[in-house]
Amino acid sequence: MQEALKGDADQMAGVENGHAEWPAYQRLAESIRQSIVDGAYKSGQKIPSEVALCKSSGLALLTVRQALGVLVDEGLLERFPGRGTFVTEINWRKAAFVMHGLDDKVSSEDIRVRIVCSDVRRASEDVAKKLGLSVGEAVVYLKRIITVQNRTPLLVQEGYLLLDPFRPIMEAELASTYLIGLFKGSGQGLIKTAKMFIKPGLLSQEDSALLGHPLGSVVFRLQYTFYDSAAKPLAIGTFIIPDDALTLSSTIGVQIPLEGED
Repeated sequence: MQEALKGDADQMAGVENGHAEWPAYQRLAESIRQSIVDGAYKSGQKIPSEVALCKSSGLALLTVRQALGVLVDEGLLERFPGRGTFVTEINWRKAAFVMHGLDDKVSSEDIRVRIVCSDVRRASEDVAKKLGLSVGEAVVYLKRIITVQNRTPLLVQEGYLLLDPFRPIMEAELASTYLIGLFKGSGQGLIKTAKMFIKPGLLSQEDSALLGHPLGSVVFRLQYTFYDSAAKPLAIGTFIIPDDALTLSSTIGVQIPLEGED
């Protein structure tokens, strides 16, 4: 602990020299952040108390608390009443996976949506359960293909939504602009929560024709459920994505630039 405190003092001096214009709490937060990055404070380790940090940094208690609050907000530290403040443990379950390839295409190119099929159907047992309906209730079925600028097929969407003309999600889902907004991160705010998970699969004959990939090709099936602010399911479905259009990647732990990254 004494070595860590000495390291904090050295870090603080270095930060002060390099960022003299920063407020004191930011300089302290940066010194502790750097200690975490350098491994002086390890994952799950308890850091020095606020009083100890006051002594090592020469700062007031409120300033130290403000600095720690910044790191707690960043997710680098966790406070446990009666126990102290600890470096957040790396947890694979908290990792956020980014969908590269697909994300690049929809962000950089003009995308288009073409409706393949839209009609009203009776909810099967599975659909009714997922949408909170009774078996046989009417639902809207949609199947669409999404293409990029040169009309190259990108993915197929197939799904069901509640048949309720008085709910704005109904009109929005039927409009192709809504789906484009969803992919480009500019949705219309009707969806408050979405749960998604990915499964591998093989391309069916119908989807093979739509996507221009051989029958039986490997695809990702991104299954979703959209919810409103009252936690009521609005829509369910699947995005069918060729395997060459999607790469999943994730960074866990302290978010710092890594050597070799673009």
